Amino acid sequence: MLNTPSAVANGRISTVHDAENCSDYLLVCEATASSLSEGTWRFSLESSDGQPVFDAGDSDLGDLNRLTLLAAVRGLESIDGPSSVTLLSHNRYLVRSLSDSLPRWRENNFVWEHFGRRIDVQHADLWRRVDRALFIHRVEACLVSSRLVSVGTSPMTPTAEQKQNIANIRVHSPHRGPGSPQGGNGPTDQLRRWLLRGNATDGVQESRRRFTAKDLIESS
Repeated sequence: MLNTPSAVANGRISTVHDAENCSDYLLVCEATASSLSEGTWRFSLESSDGQPVFDAGDSDLGDLNRLTLLAAVRGLESIDGPSSVTLLSHNRYLVRSLSDSLPRWRENNFVWEHFGRRIDVQHADLWRRVDRALFIHRVEACLVSSRLVSVGTSPMTPTAEQKQNIANIRVHSPHRGPGSPQGGNGPTDQLRRWLLRGNATDGVQESRRRFTAKDLIESS
């Protein structure tokens, strides 16, 4: 079986791969379940400068974990040639299995012992395809999470008093216009640059600092 060295840092997994002359991509994998056994999967592939490369999705059988894994498989297999890929997903099963379970599954040929019988690990057919893709690409998987913190309580249409208050607001300085594109062929978006920063160096990536709001502020 293929044996791809890896390193884990800050909830991310990086496969050791010679990234010289490789393209950088952001791969967003997502899925929705309409029932316990079917739903939809989707992936979006972007270049490092934010240009869309490929976007695909479909309905399929499987639970939410399998559908998300299918999105990752299709996304990785859609990339032509060895590349550095930052994979984004909100599915813990996908990201944690990549970092914690896949090395062990690979070593055991994607089977495990269950009551004296050797059977395939769950979704072994897709994990074998992921493993082949990891041998080709340098992949860093990031778990993205979000929580609803407010649904809003103000009315959608402002009242006459609210409109008057808005009209009385004075603007003491002009709004800052959109920043000019950064030089070179690198990403033009601060968050994208931060996500892809680890793909700029070869070898095992060191632990990164936490992402903060300051990273989104355009540098002067």
